Amino acid sequence: MGLPLMILRFVATPLLGIAIFFGLLLTLVESNISNKLLDADFYTATISEYNTYARIYDDVLLDQKAKDKMQELLGDVKVVNPEDIVGLVRGLLPPEYLQTQVEASIQRSLAYFNDDSDTLELYLELGPPLQQIKPTLFEYIDRRIDGIPEGDPGAPECTPATVKRVGDGYQEVFRSLGSGQVPAELPSIKAIPEPCRTLIFDAAFPALFADDSLDERSKLAMAKASNDIRTPFIAGDTHGVLKAAARPLAEPVLDDAIGKLRDRLDEGDRLNLIRVIAETSGDYSEPELRSEMAEAKEAVVQYRTLGGTIAFLMLYGGAILLAVLHLPKLSAAMRWPGIFLFVSGGLIFIVGKIFESKAVDFLGTAVDKITANAPGIPGPAINLISDLVLSFGQQLTTGFAGSAFTVLIIGALLFAASIVLSIVKPFIPGLS
Repeated sequence: MGLPLMILRFVATPLLGIAIFFGLLLTLVESNISNKLLDADFYTATISEYNTYARIYDDVLLDQKAKDKMQELLGDVKVVNPEDIVGLVRGLLPPEYLQTQVEASIQRSLAYFNDDSDTLELYLELGPPLQQIKPTLFEYIDRRIDGIPEGDPGAPECTPATVKRVGDGYQEVFRSLGSGQVPAELPSIKAIPEPCRTLIFDAAFPALFADDSLDERSKLAMAKASNDIRTPFIAGDTHGVLKAAARPLAEPVLDDAIGKLRDRLDEGDRLNLIRVIAETSGDYSEPELRSEMAEAKEAVVQYRTLGGTIAFLMLYGGAILLAVLHLPKLSAAMRWPGIFLFVSGGLIFIVGKIFESKAVDFLGTAVDKITANAPGIPGPAINLISDLVLSFGQQLTTGFAGSAFTVLIIGALLFAASIVLSIVKPFIPGLS
């Protein structure tokens, strides 16, 4: 062996070993990005594993902070009892529908970062649930009305006092509905003779239109529904009267609440999650956040395009060149790649295991810092976020350690084979 070759091997061997190490590291990073971070199944499977969608309704929305927020969104719609809010939301936005929307949003987002889309679209389609708000709430109001007790009907007589008492009582009932509230009790009209009920209605109903407490839209709707309300009133159907009046009286209030909800949505009744994230963080505007995401996408695309190729050349090219460098001695050609693969895999395995052990604490601290800046987040929501973040983090770090261990084993086998080859070489003629 000549001196130049010895010098070349002395200089090139450690350099190629370093190339193998960083090639392996970059390969594992690229593998995690491609197989996990940019794979929709990575997110959807983990979210489903933690029963996320059911927990939103069973835990998060039952928290008082969440109830208060939903009541705030409902505005003046007081027909909904706080204990019934979650059930109504679940009916309007079932877990299955929410899951479909979230998974579609994940797919659209990853299409952007995989360079399959030019625009980052992160939103939830809320048009269908919004269309069901009024029918659902009217059904709910009917059920609540069925549960309202009737007051004492009094004597079955038709006196001016009876006409005034019952008429005033129903005016108050209609005012309550007009303000978005379901009354606690209904004035009974069953014992009153039918001609008297006709007299009461014809006297009390027109007085509503002089009542300034009623919305003008409610007055107009009540005028159109006059016959629908009059029929059950004359028939003595107390609850039927209230059901017939509930729709024209409550509809303006519901329209206002739905309008407030729509004000938070984009055209097409989409909830822009990028805007929500920007508003929650308080550090970015939506355009600034989109700009950051565009830069992140560019970095990912460039890395996957260029970094993956470089990593491949460094790892596999480095190992092949190292083997060629030590030819024609076959044992040396196996030994040196084996050593550096073993060392590289071992170092990354150890670092990966350290990350695995520290990931829980690190990510837990990160979640605590983020949620500390948003004190309105319910406790169960924080727990759910923590579970998901920790799971994602652990899966990513596990990917490093597992793959590095495989490389470690390959390196160990190559090194062992080189030792065996050195031992048996004297007994096999022609083996270098």
